[in-house]
Amino acid sequence: MTMALVPKPGVSGIDIYVPGRSKAEGAARVFKLSSNESPFGPGAGALAAYDQAKAALGVYPEGTAQILRDAVASHFGL
Repeated sequence: MTMALVPKPGVSGIDIYVPGRSKAEGAARVFKLSSNESPFGPGAGALAAYDQAKAALGVYPEGTAQILRDAVASHFGL
């Protein structure tokens, strides 16, 4: 038996995200703060995490996801 997923009331009425710059009448400068955008640039923690991971960013992960599957199975006692 398959259950249909139904969003909470009001979720379907939310406007979709429109990428690009925003405008506001009377404002000289507008910061669009959605989709993890920030007017301040990346934080120190994000830059440190990038520095630590950058050497491996071009390497594809192991294809069978065995490490992930084992971790999920262990977590759920499977």
